[in-house]
Amino acid sequence: MATDDETTGDDELEALRWRDEILGVLYWLRGEGIQEEATIATLGGFLGVEPDTLRAHLERLTNEGYLLRNGTGEGTSYQLSEFGDQEGKRVFVDDFAELTGVAHGECGPGCSCQLHGADACRIPAA
Repeated sequence: MATDDETTGDDELEALRWRDEILGVLYWLRGEGIQEEATIATLGGFLGVEPDTLRAHLERLTNEGYLLRNGTGEGTSYQLSEFGDQEGKRVFVDDFAELTGVAHGECGPGCSCQLHGADACRIPAA
């Protein structure tokens, strides 16, 4: 049987997981020029979650300063706040790091490859 501390810990982990999922999708939608803000119906299609569950997570993220709410009722949409944008970027970079790795030459002026060639690069080529 789970203790109150374990249940709270599980709930907090679930909230963190949903925060990253939602912020990542909103960041991607905006970054690809698809849309600046999204409704529960749009996000639900990407995230595969029930509307009431998603609404609760969106409201929590709004209260925590990650999102801005536009409108009310069924037409409500959400967009990243400045803080949410920073976190969304972090999530996106983390999730796709293996696919969008730094290419040789983008590592910076202090990298040993500048003197010793690509094989000496501290950052593996993509």
